[in-house]
Amino acid sequence: MNKQTLIASALAVLGLTACEKGLDAEGEFTSSTASQVTNSVLQVRTRGTSPSEEATVAYPVQVYVFQGDKCKAAQTIGDEGQTLNIPLTEGTYTVYAVAGASATDYTLPTKDNATATTALTLKEGRTLTDLMAAQATATLIDGGTNTVTLGLQRKTMFIEDVTIKKIPTAATAVSVTIAPLWKSLNVNGTYSIAGQSTTIALTKQSDNRTWTNDAAAFVMPPSSQPASVSVNITIGGTTKTYTYSTSDQLEAAYKINIDGTYAEAVGVNLTGTITGATWLGERTISFEFDENGSNVSGNNDNSDNIPSVGDTYQGCYVLAVLP
Repeated sequence: MNKQTLIASALAVLGLTACEKGLDAEGEFTSSTASQVTNSVLQVRTRGTSPSEEATVAYPVQVYVFQGDKCKAAQTIGDEGQTLNIPLTEGTYTVYAVAGASATDYTLPTKDNATATTALTLKEGRTLTDLMAAQATATLIDGGTNTVTLGLQRKTMFIEDVTIKKIPTAATAVSVTIAPLWKSLNVNGTYSIAGQSTTIALTKQSDNRTWTNDAAAFVMPPSSQPASVSVNITIGGTTKTYTYSTSDQLEAAYKINIDGTYAEAVGVNLTGTITGATWLGERTISFEFDENGSNVSGNNDNSDNIPSVGDTYQGCYVLAVLP
């Protein structure tokens, strides 16, 4: 073999070696070891977990793919017909999905800063949406495609209807507060920041005695049980709060209807029901509020001694307080 042939053979070997370089998931060149080349595909699909017609998926769906503690991909499924095809290296991955969280409503973690416990935080002035979550594990082999179908579960409660009846006509404001609740949902579907509350303002109706909510609302589930439901009634600058600790657990994926009645009698009672209807079933929770469990706040310094309009004093209903 002559000298030129030897040089050509050496260059060919070097060329083959150079061709055995590839781009990994981070966009960096790596050697040709099978576990480092992005020649495998993770295919991600989503579905609801309920067999009923309400087993819909709230779009968009934020998908996060982790290998160990490192987020390797963060992508969005925008609608029902979309399937993600994510190129990855060979290995085992954990896939998390959070549905119903758009970039318009939430501050979303990116691939560079996401961890499993990073919260999707609600933006200022935005309201909570129908959040769902799922996770799965997938093992990719060299050159293969692994399809993961994520069954999403609802992570919020739905306050559908709130009605408080027979409120004194002198009332200037009525609201309902539910506590303690979680504040945020994390990438991995767990909750963060306990002990929060949600207050739903009610609007006076044409009969001047009934107060209802203007719109339904999604809220986070309780961060501890039992949860409490409070009715706040403002009359003459004083707000009285009647609180009930629920005997049954309030849970995510339940529709909640609150129906209360203010009783104009000595030892004021406020009674009502919370009807929780899951997408899979239904249950009813009964409760009672009474004057012994109320808290008073407001600008009446002598409220402990002087009755206010709407109070019951010595067996009588107070219509007016004269100087």
